[in-house]
Amino acid sequence: PYRSRPNGHSRRVFMGSLGVIDTGVIDTFGAEIVDASEPLEPSFEIQTGSAQIVLKGEDAYGSRKLVLESSDELHVTFVCDGHGGAAAAQLCADKLLPILIEEARGDGSTASLQRAATRACARLHAEARAASTAGSTLTCIIVHPGRREVTAFNLGDSAAWMVPRDGSAATLLAEDHRLDTSEAERERVIALGGRLAHARGLSGEPGGPLRLWPGGGVGGAAQARVLGDSRLGDFVDATPAVTSLKLPRCGADFLVCSDGVWDALPAEAVLATVRGMMRSPVTLAASAIVESALNQRHAYDCDGYRRPRDDTTARCSRDLGRYGEIWYRR
Repeated sequence: PYRSRPNGHSRRVFMGSLGVIDTGVIDTFGAEIVDASEPLEPSFEIQTGSAQIVLKGEDAYGSRKLVLESSDELHVTFVCDGHGGAAAAQLCADKLLPILIEEARGDGSTASLQRAATRACARLHAEARAASTAGSTLTCIIVHPGRREVTAFNLGDSAAWMVPRDGSAATLLAEDHRLDTSEAERERVIALGGRLAHARGLSGEPGGPLRLWPGGGVGGAAQARVLGDSRLGDFVDATPAVTSLKLPRCGADFLVCSDGVWDALPAEAVLATVRGMMRSPVTLAASAIVESALNQRHAYDCDGYRRPRDDTTARCSRDLGRYGEIWYRR
């Protein structure tokens, strides 16, 4: 079965009792001209594709091409991984791009995009808290083809990578904000008076990731650098990690995934899949990553096989660089 996308393309969706597998679509970004006197002809091709397996329906993602008043052309891709319900992730998916446009204020410079990212997160955080107690991660990459630059920002643990098409080393574009792995986050929360501990199972033994226990009967949280999560009070910091880097001349594939991927697969395995499929459509690369994550979750048992243990989302974008289709076909 098929269902239509808002921009008029279609994406293939397999429906079943175990959830939804969404294999996305390969195309160039749908155009959205914002405050521009006239449309611009794209000078570089950007392709995008996605794959998703749904369990709880708390992951959200999106992509769009934007043109600012300054005539800067931007290609934006993001993934949100909600918790405590889908409300915060869905709010972010609905409002991130319009808010980014407003906060950029017609200026596509590096400094402006970095400021816009921080201000957008602050606004989304306030709106998410006013709407529900749910929380969400957010990882977003903004490719500026004309300036050959990428700006990335994130809250939480939905990692993003830039993988050059010439085989050189990949670059991590996001910080990991889990309390279990981020010393800076542990120090910040402890300085605010937070109590960190592992959850205890029925046997009384500690297990699972390190968590923040805010008190008042509220359960533990594995991260506090997120959007929303009003139940965690002032322990939450919605200031994103922001970075800007030059794009490689050869072009690059960009990957943003929720923790349904990263909890199942080591980064090296995921990046190897991306490198091995650079001559294939980006949607196939995203689908291969999600399929590998699902299979790895059931590598040692067949209980509920084909049933995901978490929402699992992979979003891939491809910048073909200065060589365009010539490089792609080599």
